[in-house]
Formats: sequence, C-alpha cells, structure tokens
Amino acid sequence: MDEAVETPLAGPGPGDGRTDDFDERFQPHAAALERLCRQLLGDRDAARDALQEVYLRARQGFPGYDRQRPLRAWLNAVAAHHCIDRLRRESREQRLFLPTSEDDAELAEPGPSPLARLMGAERRARLTEAVEALPPRHRAPIVLRYHAELSYEEIAARLGITRAQVGTLLFRGRRRLRERLADEEHDR
Repeated sequence: MDEAVETPLAGPGPGDGRTDDFDERFQPHAAALERLCRQLLGDRDAARDALQEVYLRARQGFPGYDRQRPLRAWLNAVAAHHCIDRLRRESREQRLFLPTSEDDAELAEPGPSPLARLMGAERRARLTEAVEALPPRHRAPIVLRYHAELSYEEIAARLGITRAQVGTLLFRGRRRLRERLADEEHDR
C-alpha cells in the first residue's frame, strides 16, 4: 500500500483563500504524483524532492487553474513537466522505472488467488523491463501517455515536439514493446 504522503508546506497560505482550497484538493493526489515522479526520475528520494517542487509550482499556479479541467490531469502535467525539465537539466538519462518489491506490490493486479497475483506481478515485471529497454525518445511518451494520462497535445508540449511526432513515437514504442514481449514469450 502507499505510504501516507505528507503535503509539503501545507497550511494556510497568503492570498484570497484559494491556496487553502488547493491544499485540501492536492492531498488526495500526492501519492500518485510521487509515483509518477519516481517513475520518471527513477529514484525514490529524487521523487520526494520533485513532489515538493511540484506542490510549490502547482500551489503557485492554482489561482489560474481552469476548474473545468480535471485537477488530476493538471497536476500530472505539472509533475511531468517538472520531472522532464529536471532530467534535461541534469543532462543524463535516468531510468523511468525503478523496480522494487514495493513498486511491484503497488502495481500488482489483485487476483482471487496467490497464483493469480504472482502471474500478474510477473507480467508487470516483464512489461516494466520492456519499457526500461526502450530508447528514451520512446520511453518518455509511453510513460506520459499511459501513466500520467496526458493527451497527445500535452505530451507534445512537454517534450517540445509536434502532435504527429508524439503519435509516431507512441506507435513505434508500442510496437517495440510488443516485439520484445513476444520474443520473451517465444524464448520461454
């Protein structure tokens, strides 16, 4: 299960009360945002630091947040943008998934039996390994699309590419994933 994630700097803020509303609305998303940061940055400590920065950036931008847009999608976009900026700044490739027993427990499919849970964990581990093996240009769009649930337009904006390029990268990345998983299945 997820650990309780303490909201950094929570409490009354200056202004017209909107930041108080933000604190209450941010908290339910904190654990999922930390997981997204951990997957993008590949490190639990870096993810916790990133979560604090995401909190500050989102809190600062909250008065301008369009309330017609889902808060989860907006927060995911803020987190993904921050993590991608951080990876670019560091000028080094980070692993997008850090497989640990805790991650496997969080991501494992619930099943009616221990065997079903084990099989789900094995499938997830193979998928995680296959995603890790992708080149970074295919890996980032796949994580942003399927984990952060960003639209093609949002991914394009975050990565500084066109919508058409996002579609191409996702198509090629999914094809590589299918091929790798099929090869592994064949080798078994």
